[in-house]
Amino acid sequence: MADNHARPPANGAHPPPHHGFFRELARLAAPYWRGARRARAWGLTVALALLTVAQVLLAMWVNLWTADLFDALERRSTERFLQQVLVFAAIVTLVMLCNGAHLVVKRRVQLGWREALTADMLATWMDRARHYQIAHVPGDHDNPDGRIAEDIRVTTEAAVDLGHSLLYAAMLLATFVGILWSLSDAVEVAGIPIPGHMVWLALLYAAAGSILAFVFGRPLVRATDQRQGTEADFRFGLVGAREGAEGIALARAEPHVRRRLATLFAAIAASWDRQTVFLGRLTLFSSGYATLAPVFPILVATPRFLAGTITLGTLMQVAQAFQQVTAALSWPVDNFARIAEWRASVERTLGLCHALDDLDAELAEISVGTARIERIEAPHLAVRGLDVANADGTAVATGITLEVAPGERVLITGDPAALAAVFRVLAGIWPWGRGRIERPETDGLAFLGSAPWIPEGTLREALCPPRDDGSAPPPEAALREALERTGLGHLCDRLDEAAAWGKVLSAGERERLGFAQMLLRRPAWIVLHQATDALAPDAEAALLQTLVATLPATTIVSFGRPAQPAELFHRSLTLERASDGTVLIHETRARRAVLRRPPPRVPVLDWMREGFGHRR
Repeated sequence: MADNHARPPANGAHPPPHHGFFRELARLAAPYWRGARRARAWGLTVALALLTVAQVLLAMWVNLWTADLFDALERRSTERFLQQVLVFAAIVTLVMLCNGAHLVVKRRVQLGWREALTADMLATWMDRARHYQIAHVPGDHDNPDGRIAEDIRVTTEAAVDLGHSLLYAAMLLATFVGILWSLSDAVEVAGIPIPGHMVWLALLYAAAGSILAFVFGRPLVRATDQRQGTEADFRFGLVGAREGAEGIALARAEPHVRRRLATLFAAIAASWDRQTVFLGRLTLFSSGYATLAPVFPILVATPRFLAGTITLGTLMQVAQAFQQVTAALSWPVDNFARIAEWRASVERTLGLCHALDDLDAELAEISVGTARIERIEAPHLAVRGLDVANADGTAVATGITLEVAPGERVLITGDPAALAAVFRVLAGIWPWGRGRIERPETDGLAFLGSAPWIPEGTLREALCPPRDDGSAPPPEAALREALERTGLGHLCDRLDEAAAWGKVLSAGERERLGFAQMLLRRPAWIVLHQATDALAPDAEAALLQTLVATLPATTIVSFGRPAQPAELFHRSLTLERASDGTVLIHETRARRAVLRRPPPRVPVLDWMREGFGHRR
């Protein structure tokens, strides 16, 4: 038995050091820009950057064209006006072509990155039962399906959008600050000449707008979060009503459920009203700011036009350059909501990555440590000195020794937790424990639990799930015979019907289908665990008798309740649960105590998020 004295944690017991946010983001970018298709990825990225440069150059051309157009109008020159019309037609054509090409390239980068990151994440998550094991370790990795489907989408799409818009705003600012400076005369304030006064006015205008937007918008994020939370609660209530429909109907609980759902929706209405108040404040300011932006520089520069120091074309060019500068400077505030959404998705995606990293690190420690399960191939199935632990290192079952010879049928009963733990160890999906497992090669060994895998598709595909060995599917006669023998004869005429059979069939029918799969696969060894729990005792006995009669040479080890027909088994064993609280794997226990990983931080974004989220 393992002693219970405290031990220092192993060197690898602590989680890996946490890198900065942008280094973590680079990790998410690696599958695309450093993967097998990196040449295409970099080619598209360079093309996207060049098209962004072209967009800025076209914006600058429009600014110069504006001056020429209004100068022609001021001079009442028909010839020069018609020339500017032709120039504008060329500009419009180039803008259309550039923006169209930019959209196509940008979406290809977004999809390519999402595809590469999704494939990389799925390869890790669905490797060697990691998708099952990760549910038993601590960390921020709940709802991995949502993280892979939705958070990766937002992470990649928003990152490309924000990256492009930031590059565009930076280049726009660099370009039009120079233009605006060259068009601005020096003005005197308190006897002090200030060159490029329109540039300074643009900076002050954008700064004032950003500060006021921050002030008016700071409660909006909190109100939006509250509304999303109430929406999620309402959806959860509806899902619960759908999933518990039979129980609700039997209990005649519809009035109670309606009241509960009405209460949840009332919370949505309250959060909606709160969000409307703060959104109205922000809209009131932003609409005034947007309306004033094109007029303000004209009002400021008009005295110079009236004095004859600048032309009408220059006046309009100044106004347009002023708008471009203020728009570029307003990028952080304009995109804050998108940045917050994107950052949250990045953190959720990284949370799953970190959890998988931690799991791999822990399993690597187990594989080289003293508390590990050694697995070897053998012509028999044997367990020698096996101790099984929970994922936190506490013992479930200890001192298990068992050997099953080919052709034997063994029934193992006892504590449900111990039965489940040993079954998972034998199947190779539970790594926490120590001891020695000897078992036949995987091809001849089949495991069947209470929820057999039933892929979506036709019933034919559900009966014979796809395998990697390239074996040909059984003939239709064999499929029909397997259905008849397992009590599913009523499904024989639906072999080519496509459906979500895992949901269409009842729990008992799913267990029968699992046995039908075994009859068709005909493995030399079958290990069962609660594979007939949804069936009545007589149906359970009949199904097991069919399995034995059809596969008389197959070795069967059944972990389950003692109600199974004992005469079908050569011998039986009983497993008992270990004493509660016994620590079996001290290294894992120590690792669990310190495995707390904070999310990556970006001080500026954190400050803005806290400011917006502050409740006033």
